[in-house]
This record gives sequence, structure tokens and C-alpha cells, in this order.
Amino acid sequence: MPRPSVSRRALMAALPLAIGLIMALLPPPPGLAQYSWWYLSLFVTVIVGLIVEPVPAAAVGFLGVTAAAVLSRFVLYSPAQLAAAGFNPNSAAISWALSGFSNSTVWLIFSAFVFSLGYEKTGLGKRVSLLLLSRLGGRSLTLGYAVMLADLVLAPFTPSNTARSGGTIFPVIKNIPEFYQSLPNDPSSRRIGSYLMWTAIASTCITSSMFLTGLAPNLLAVELVRKTAHIELAWGQWFLTFLPVAMVLLLTTPALAYVLYPPEVKTCPEVPAWARDELGKLGRLSIKEMVLIGLVLLALGLWIFGSSFIDPTTAALLVVGLLVVTRTIGWTDVLEDKPAFNTLIWFGTLVALAGGLAQTGVIAWLAAQVGPVLATLPPLGGLIGLIVLFFLLHYLFASVTAHVTALLPLMLTVAAKIPGLPMDKAALALCLTLGIMGIISPYGTGPSPVYAGSGFLPGSDYWRLGAIFGGYNLMIFLLVGVPTLLFL
Repeated sequence: MPRPSVSRRALMAALPLAIGLIMALLPPPPGLAQYSWWYLSLFVTVIVGLIVEPVPAAAVGFLGVTAAAVLSRFVLYSPAQLAAAGFNPNSAAISWALSGFSNSTVWLIFSAFVFSLGYEKTGLGKRVSLLLLSRLGGRSLTLGYAVMLADLVLAPFTPSNTARSGGTIFPVIKNIPEFYQSLPNDPSSRRIGSYLMWTAIASTCITSSMFLTGLAPNLLAVELVRKTAHIELAWGQWFLTFLPVAMVLLLTTPALAYVLYPPEVKTCPEVPAWARDELGKLGRLSIKEMVLIGLVLLALGLWIFGSSFIDPTTAALLVVGLLVVTRTIGWTDVLEDKPAFNTLIWFGTLVALAGGLAQTGVIAWLAAQVGPVLATLPPLGGLIGLIVLFFLLHYLFASVTAHVTALLPLMLTVAAKIPGLPMDKAALALCLTLGIMGIISPYGTGPSPVYAGSGFLPGSDYWRLGAIFGGYNLMIFLLVGVPTLLFL
């Protein structure tokens, strides 16, 4: 991509700092402690930095978490915490700063990049891509729908959308753009690669809401609803309620991306014949390709059927180890995978920064401000307000799991105060948005950093499209999902 001029880079660097400084100098709003307000100012600085990218996104996250650790006495801990006997803010701050790197989703994302490396090194990714191109490569739009259907088939059985999309779909489709001379981190990325990558992440957000078992935090949400509101949510109830929404979104999302983020290559009728010729030249599967297929099937089997005895991230790390042990890829290949380590640092720091919002009481304060307002609305207005608030607050979270843990019990408490609102409807409505809200930011759901780091989706494009498709998902849910929920 063309590099911005020195003056433009200076402006992009000054903008987030200026916004954060102005916020910090303003008095905190009523009910929010000074240190919490300063932390929120720092967090906003990081978010603006991620949008304008004066330096790479991973560096923005790294600088943000370092600044918070250095200023921890002012932004992370209350005066009461600092005065507590035996409390060491220095050691507590560094433990907090590094906490994101113990998050399982961060390492699952890293493993997805290594899987992608296996497809590249063995040539299996090229072979599968050629197979897709030989059948559907004549039109970009049909390729977009093929990507969506592949995710839909896996979604009911793969609770980790990071494993499903980042670890299974992405390693295959990343090989397709180069056949159209569409390269990452290059102006040619818009030829077709950007469209395919955006369609993939948008599709997995839909399927994550469609099935109770399509997203791990869905299962956590059901448990929290049971414990907090004493309401049971069943798999079939979940699926049938969201099905009308899913049908609209799945049918329209690849086409909407085709219109709003169009590939430069619309049709290429000679590609299918060329791909068939290239497949013939490849010949039979190599030993390394067969080993990789076996390991990928092992990973899928553990993700789908092994959740009761092995965590999805543990399964992914096991397969990464087997990739190295079987010499399917070399350890040097892993060490040289810059996008993998770049994303590891970026997402690891963002998880810690987002967690700080709950730690400093910002999330609870936001919910407390809106709760009394929603309580004055009629049941339908209150439900819509609750859904919109729950959806938009996801901008503050780098993990759907963290969002569920921090906000769902609070939102259920607010819902209980809205006169005439059935709690079972409110609880299900909130839970059904967990997948579709993941599209709004480059850190919104597990596979988001994988696609954001692919080189095909510049940060400014991701934020813009995230807002558009997030708004579209929310609108369809309100127009189709809420009536279905109320009358089913």
C-alpha cells in the first residue's frame, strides 16, 4: 500500500493523542471515579489510534498497554486499592499488562496462522483453491457464496468460530487471490482478495449467532441466563428464533459486500479451465499434503467432538506441535511467520486493555446510566433499547467471552426493571446478538484479527465496513428477529 506523507503521518499520530488528552482534562461525569475516567481516556486514545493507524495496529496496542502500566497509579487503581496493605501497584500493573497473553483465544488465533502456513508450505492450500476455482472461479460473487456456505456447514459442530473460520476457512481462501494477481499489502488486494476476506468474516459472524453451538460464548451466555434469571434456553428454540434473521443475512451478505466493497475482477470465464489444467499438473497428493489433511481432520474432530475433554485451544496447539514433529512445516517457518506474531502481540494487548474497562468500573457505570432511562420505556421500546445498547457496547470489548461475562448479568438486571418486558424474551434477544455484533471492529470476535492481519483489509476499510455491516445486522435483527421472538 502507498505510504502516507510525513505530514499526514504526523497528523494521524497527533489526532488520537489530542482526543485522549482533551478527554482526560475534562472533569469526569457524575458517578465515575477520576482514575476510571483517565483510563477511559487512554482507551479511547488507543481506539482512535487503531482507526487512523499512525503506526501498525499491533504497535498501537503495545504502546497503549505500556502507557497504562506506566501510569497504573493514576489510571488502573483506586486510592483505596493503592492504600491497601501489601498492595504493590508495580507488580500488579505488569501482571495486568501481560494478562492478555494467557487468554486462550489469543493463542487459538496464533494457531490459525500456523495452520495457514501448513497449507502454504505443503501446497494443499493451492490444490484446494484450484479445486474451488475449477468449479466456481468464473465469477467473484459465486466464490463469495461458496465461502459463506463452507462456514455454514461447519458452524453447528464447531463452537469456536476462531477454529472454524480462522483455522479452517481462512487457510484455504488466502490462497485464492494470487491466482487473480491479487496480493496482500498491495494495491492489487482489491482485485478479489479483499472481497473474499470480508465475506468470510461477515459470514462467520452470522453463523455464530445462528447456532447455539456455533460460538463458545453462546454456551456461556445460556449458563449465565440460567443462573441469573433462572431461564432455560434450548438449542432448538435458539435456532428457530434466529432462523428468519439468518436467512435474510446469509442470502444478502455476500451480495452486499459485492456492492459495497466490490472486487475489481467481476468475471473471469477462463479461470475454471485454467484451474483444471493446473490441477492436472499438480498430480497426486504428496505425503506432506496427506499428513496435513490428517492433522486438519484431527483438529476438526477435536473441535467438534472433543470439547468435553480437551479445550479448543489445547487441541490447536497439539496440532501445531504435530505439524512441526511430522516436519510438515519447520520450526523456522513458524518463527518467520511475522503476521502470526504481529497478531499475537496486537490481540494480546487489546484483551488486557479491554479488560481494564471492567476492572476500573467503566462498564458498570455505563450500564447504571442507561438502566433508569430504559425502565421508563414501554416493553417493546425497552427491549429495543436494551438490544442496541448491548450491541454497541461491544466496541469496548476485544472478546465476546469478556462481553458476555461483564455485561450480560448487568443487562439482565436492567431488563428485569422494565415493566411488562418478558424476561425470557429479553434474555434470548440479548444472547442471539452475540455472533452478529462481532463484525463491528477488527478485534470484535476471535477470527477478526486473522482477517484484519491478512493484508487484504486495511484498518480504515475494516472500521468503515464494520460499522456498515454491524448496522445492517442490527437492523435486520430488530426488523425480523424481534417480531419473530415476540410472536413465535
